Parts: sequence; C-alpha cells; structure tokens
Amino acid sequence: MARLGRGNLTSSRIVRPARVENAAVSLGAFVTASSFPPLVASSPSIAISLPAFVTTSSFPAFELTWSGNVTLPTFVTTSRFPALSADAPILPGQLLTGPWQIEWARMVFGVAPYWILEPGPEGWDDLPEVDSGNAPRAARHGSWPGRDYAQQRTVSAVIAVSDDAGAFLTSRRDLRRVLNLSEDGSELDLVIRTDSETLRAKAKVTSRLMSVQHYGQQFTAVSVRWVAADPRRYDLQQQSVTVPADGTDYCVNDGDIATSPLIKINGPVVDPVIENETLGRILRFGIDLDDGEQLLVDTNAGTVLLDGADRMDALSSLSVPVEEWTLAAGTNRIAYTADSGGSNPIELLFSSAYM
Repeated sequence: MARLGRGNLTSSRIVRPARVENAAVSLGAFVTASSFPPLVASSPSIAISLPAFVTTSSFPAFELTWSGNVTLPTFVTTSRFPALSADAPILPGQLLTGPWQIEWARMVFGVAPYWILEPGPEGWDDLPEVDSGNAPRAARHGSWPGRDYAQQRTVSAVIAVSDDAGAFLTSRRDLRRVLNLSEDGSELDLVIRTDSETLRAKAKVTSRLMSVQHYGQQFTAVSVRWVAADPRRYDLQQQSVTVPADGTDYCVNDGDIATSPLIKINGPVVDPVIENETLGRILRFGIDLDDGEQLLVDTNAGTVLLDGADRMDALSSLSVPVEEWTLAAGTNRIAYTADSGGSNPIELLFSSAYM
C-alpha cells in the first residue's frame, strides 16, 4: 500500500532574455530600383527640369527582444536630379510665321527689319531652262524626240532693310554675312512660303547687289540671287516607308516630278533585290550583309555605301543605274526580296518633289 506523505518540491527557474546594453544596429544601403520613363523631345530645342526626387519607401519594423519593438520613421531622400536638356537642329521652315516669307541661313525675310519688295521671289515657280534630248533627223524635217532635263533653278528677290539708326549697321552686316559666297561650294536650305504652300530647295548665293544710296535714311534695297543645282523643290515633311522581306508596300510621291529616295538595307541578308514595280526598275546587289550591317543606297547622289566604304561594285549588271531608281509622281509599288536572310525590312526615306 502506498504511503501518503509530502514530497520534496523541485525549485523553479524563470528564463528571461539576456539584457543587451548599448546595442548597435547597422542598416544596409537603401537602394531603389525605380527609374524615370523615357523622355521624348519633339521640339527643335527643349530644356526639361525635374523637381526634387522624393521616395516615400520605409524600412520594415525592426524588433528588439529586450524592450519591445522599435519602428523606424519613413525614409525620405531629397536628392535632386540635374536639369535635363535636349538640343536638336532647327528644321527647315520652322522659323517661318506667315505667307510670303523666305527662310535662309536661319534668317527670315518678310518680317522686320528685312522686307520682301514686290513682285516677290522670282523663278521659284518657273520651269527652269531645259536641256533638250531631241536629236535632228537626217532625212526629214525636225528631230527625233528624246528625254529632256531641267537645268539648275535660279531664284531672285529684292529685300529691303529698314531699321533705326542704332541697329541699321548691325542689320546690314548680318544680311551681308548670310548672303555671302559658300566657302566650300556646299548648299543650304532655301525655304519659301507663298500664299499657302511651303517648299524647300538646296541652293547657294551667286549675286548680291546692295545700294548705299539711302544709308542715311537707314534704308537699302538688296537684290539677291540664289542658284539651286537640283531644280526640284521638296515638301518639308520626309516620309518613311518600310517594305518587309518577300513583301510589298507603297510609296506615295504627292509632287509632280520623280523624287530620289534614300534606301536602307539591313542585315542579315544575302543578295537583296529592290524593285519599283510601277516603273519596272530593279536594284540588285550581290552582297552578304551580317547582322547589324546596313547598306545605304542614295539614289540622289548615286552612291552605295557600307560603313562609309564604297560598295558600288556590289551592284548587279541587271540593275538600272542607281540614279535612275526613282519614285514617280503618284503611287509607287515597291517589292523587296533576297536569296536568303532578309528578315529585317528595308526602309525608304523620301520627300515629295515639285518642279
């Protein structure tokens, strides 16, 4: 039989966390993965300033086992991004503000202090002189008809300079500076807006007549003549048309004369062929382009370049001359094929042309 009695009690022990004095906690670098969206500048000259960049992210609660929870306040940065700016050249015609104005070398004629005297620009809408391709017939009257070509275009205008006494000398000097000879023979954009049409041409100054007769009245009339080697005039807007491999697309020349496109052929591709089916003209190249390489065919200059090197030797004898591959006035159906590769489309860049 069991014996009842008082047993010996076992002593108890209370376990507490160890006390930590002067605890030091190191936090790692605070990193955000946020990024600004891409910035697109559609203006010829634009400056973008961003306000202070502030983050409202906070660290998670930090716990200590001795005296409870310690919560860190919101972590705020006040870093400021530097001002962002994007510079782009002023596009031809963007300085014009109204009808009957001329833009040349970033100067506008038709507003103070440079006024255009009547009758306005001459030779702009004229048909230039023509080099006839006709050949005399030996046994009959007349000639055999041949292809005609326009000569260079000559444009003239009379510009009146009228300014106050303090600025008249500066205005004259500025005008002489821009109406000067081309040092290297290169041409600049000549843009003329008539009543409702704005067109551009490449030209250079060949004459400037500047009378000193009325300098005392802060006035002078200046006769100026420009010559454009290419007599065609062009829309300000450049068009871009991409033609897929083994496919077709359309290039629309809204002008009244053929225009000469710039063609970009992107590798990888072997032996590309571009055909203007409307005119029945083909450009065929015996060349192997690697990925990332681009063949530039400038039909206006009549050049074929690869990384700046001449590759006219790649042009097949089955092709028309590069300068003869044009886009006729109206709609042109363009086809692109290749022996292999050619997964990337070609791109044609052009502006509608007017005679």
